[in-house]
Amino acid sequence: MWTGSEPGEGRQGDAARVAMLQRVIAELHSCSSQHLETVHVVETFLGRPLWEGDVEVFSIRDHARAQRCFAWIKRIGKRRRVRFFAVLANSVVRTPLDAVKFAHVANSSKLIQECSKLVGGEGRRSSLGR
Repeated sequence: MWTGSEPGEGRQGDAARVAMLQRVIAELHSCSSQHLETVHVVETFLGRPLWEGDVEVFSIRDHARAQRCFAWIKRIGKRRRVRFFAVLANSVVRTPLDAVKFAHVANSSKLIQECSKLVGGEGRRSSLGR
């Protein structure tokens, strides 16, 4: 299962994470942001969790096509490496869960492998990958 930022890191850790994600939004999307809320998301496939973590919701200013952004940090492996995500809301991406699903589909080779394992096709190529 993919895991995200752990809930309950404490107020100081939460504030630092929000500030870091605001810098990511500014860098990736060239706009300023204001934190609105934290939403805990669990993405599942066939009843099993694929990813679980906190997604920060921001209102954004000075962007031509979006007024909201969903951002989170994903821990990679057992090391302290992380990956940052900042997905703009649009007609398809309306919720934090939509944003997580969109990001995983955009990086679909790993997702397809995980889903294939869940349906019992470890050695086979899933129809999801075609």
